[in-house]
Amino acid sequence: MGVITLCHGATNESALTRTQLTLRQEGFKTDLSDFDLSTSPEMQAREAILNATAPARDVQPFTDHPNLMESAENNSAIIVWKLDVLKEQTPSWSDNGTELAWDEFRQIINQNKSQLDAACAAIMSGPIQFNLRAGDGNYMRLPHLAILKNLTEFLDDRMILALHDGDLDGACSNLTSATRLVTAWKVEPAEVSQLVRFGNTKLVFAATWQALQTNGWTDEQLARLQREWQAADFFADLPETAAFKRASDVKESDYEPRMQPRARPSFGNFSQAALDNPFGLWSKLLFGWHQKAYLQQGDADDKKDMLLFYRDREIELRNAFKATSWKQMRGLPGVTNVTVFHSKYPTRAEMMRNTREFSKRMLERGHTMPGMAAETETERRLIVTALALERYRNQHGSYPNSLAELVPAFLKATPLDFMDGQPLRYRVAENGRFLLYSVGLDCVDNGGKFQPPRDERAYVSPLLPVPPPPVDLVWPLSAAPTEVAVKRQREQKEKAKMMAQVEERGRANEAEAETQRKATVKKLLAQKPVEIKDPAYLGKPLSEFLQSQLGSVTNKRTLTELLSVKQVVTGEEPDMATFEVPIRYDVVQKIGELRLLIDGSYDGYQECSRATNGSCLLIWNTTYDPPGQHALQANLVCEEMRKGRQSLEVTGPVIPFYSSNVLQFTEGTDVFTDKGAMLYAKLAEPHGVYTIELQSTTGEHIKTISGTTSNGVIDVFWDLKDERGEKYTNNSLKAVFNVTLPDSGRSQSTKGL
Repeated sequence: MGVITLCHGATNESALTRTQLTLRQEGFKTDLSDFDLSTSPEMQAREAILNATAPARDVQPFTDHPNLMESAENNSAIIVWKLDVLKEQTPSWSDNGTELAWDEFRQIINQNKSQLDAACAAIMSGPIQFNLRAGDGNYMRLPHLAILKNLTEFLDDRMILALHDGDLDGACSNLTSATRLVTAWKVEPAEVSQLVRFGNTKLVFAATWQALQTNGWTDEQLARLQREWQAADFFADLPETAAFKRASDVKESDYEPRMQPRARPSFGNFSQAALDNPFGLWSKLLFGWHQKAYLQQGDADDKKDMLLFYRDREIELRNAFKATSWKQMRGLPGVTNVTVFHSKYPTRAEMMRNTREFSKRMLERGHTMPGMAAETETERRLIVTALALERYRNQHGSYPNSLAELVPAFLKATPLDFMDGQPLRYRVAENGRFLLYSVGLDCVDNGGKFQPPRDERAYVSPLLPVPPPPVDLVWPLSAAPTEVAVKRQREQKEKAKMMAQVEERGRANEAEAETQRKATVKKLLAQKPVEIKDPAYLGKPLSEFLQSQLGSVTNKRTLTELLSVKQVVTGEEPDMATFEVPIRYDVVQKIGELRLLIDGSYDGYQECSRATNGSCLLIWNTTYDPPGQHALQANLVCEEMRKGRQSLEVTGPVIPFYSSNVLQFTEGTDVFTDKGAMLYAKLAEPHGVYTIELQSTTGEHIKTISGTTSNGVIDVFWDLKDERGEKYTNNSLKAVFNVTLPDSGRSQSTKGL
């Protein structure tokens, strides 16, 4: 904790004023009023159209976007639009599937067709900028960032769908719009906005690679995209971003809570507080002294230091961006090392700065802002070069032997790798395609080694850095169908192995739980009957209170008798078991709740209702509990014991109960979605023969599913197709499980779902 002298406040204010004046004379912005982020009515109209898209990301059945740069083998990526089915990145939670049919994909993508068409027209009509309040500084609202990312992904999706359908004009329109969301966006000087632009560039990089895997583009279309990328600059705005951060952090210091004058405590109160909690009183006094001292001197001192710190940071960035390569840039101050302003004083503003810095480091994936800009600039050069190569192929029928042949018809000069200043690496493959790559941020040529798949990539933590795998920035080759098939087979094997492990762990956990349950049942049933202690409730013994609510009672019962359960046969057994408890239902409703404890716990698959004689009926759905021996008890919870609102809980004597069910349902496995239904049940014996009758909620027959099992589990996924092969479209259904156990000859018909 810094030591603050309670003087020289005026001196520090003067020093701050002189610093601000000097920086302004040197051309540095020091106040948020120096930034104007307002836009013209034309741009605001364009902004409104983009904001209106806001596509929903949680629409079923498609909840994530296809990976447009999925690696295969030998520095190659998969051409997504040529696949028979799409691969979802997140497996479906109902069937653990990862395949998505193109018709389903088309249905989701076209849901916002009119809004996306309007967005494309707005994007193509001029520059993109958002009307923002610069005066809010670090608290400036940026809702458009999520919209731009989602919009970029959906435009990429529309392009992929158009390529799959053979609509090259539609593909070109959507790709151009996605490109301009990066190149035509005049980014506000906020660090997170720059990071979003870098991320969107990667999305469009992958989409452009997918698009160029077809040879149907005209030179005019390719040249237009090339011009868009040639005009983009990912370094120019970063010094302004540093200046905005400087002004924002200085402004944030003004939000530090000011000390409000409070009445001085009397000597007696002060003395009593010192006796009761001397350490707490000392902490309050110390905080008050430091707060007062900070406001008198530290505030101005902090602002002056902050202005000078960020001035140096801005100068470092301006000098760094004069470098012609990352190899030169990374040796300059403030490029690869993270520089953060640290106050000499513990303040709320300092805490907020640290929190923001942590969040930014997570978004930067272990890199710095200049490093991410360098990577994005390199991706820009790869796209420009790839487009020039496609234009060359259109004119000459094949790709050139070297990049120098692109000059001067398609490029002004041989394209250089921004990372090391050398020409981009390039070679033509045997299949006539080409491999183009940069050496990446490590400036080491790994031969064009492509990034590993997402599930195999090492996680890079900004707190505990793990060295990333040695890869380059690659415009990859296209994977052959055989390579795709090999990868999908490997994925299926890995998925099957993982599911087997999950199932094995599940069986082990279930076995352990069942062992513990049986031990609990044995212990409960072994207890000797004892009279239940009758606690006081609202001034009376509980048993007397329960019966006094009924008026005059001639045959008084003990609490043990009142909490004794007795089975009542209703004809719904074994699915539903009903038990009567001789406590008046109306009384229970007034004071609390009566429940049935099953093997010492309450599972929720039950209800309490009123019997015809006024007593309580506890109705238990036994199909969600294991078949076999159980121990049951009535459990009464009485609420609101006078002022304290304390609850009183009493449990009755144990009775044995044997469940003769042949099957057991499990919570969470009876799933029904618009992709299908999961029909799951565990049997009392390993071998079983079953039919599942699927019906609508009105009882109409939909489909019959039959089968056998030797592992004691019914696990069926229904694809929603009825007996005629038509898709069932209602949002609910009923399932009746008819099960026979050949080993014991038992059978049962039970309702599920």
